[in-house]
Amino acid sequence: MTNPGVVEAGCRAFIFFAVSGSVIYFVGGTLRSSSRGCRLAGGVQAVITNGPRVRRSAAWHGLKEAIYLGIQRMCRADEGPVNTMVACGAASALFSIHLGTRAAVYEWLKGAAYGGLIEIAACGLVALINLRASSV
Repeated sequence: MTNPGVVEAGCRAFIFFAVSGSVIYFVGGTLRSSSRGCRLAGGVQAVITNGPRVRRSAAWHGLKEAIYLGIQRMCRADEGPVNTMVACGAASALFSIHLGTRAAVYEWLKGAAYGGLIEIAACGLVALINLRASSV
């Protein structure tokens, strides 16, 4: 039983991170290449070289977004820090399950900590924006 909204959200996140990661590596490659007209070739080479890294990151983010939205829909829960922590941890564990149970648990904890840091940063930015908006 799949929910089309969950699949679409995962696909959108995958596409967003694949495109943005490729653009970042392309710009980095063009800036590091020589100035004799080889900048475009350097950007293309950087995208090709870092393709596996971009694919893995995009797939991780797509899976995390699908898990996050699935948690929200199945549990009818509001957005909260625990949802992000569980989604990041589960995506990390699924990506490292081939290394064994111990590695998957370690990656789940690492991913959950990463999700917690994301939520702390997001809450801090929202509080800062609200503080600036109330003072103006």
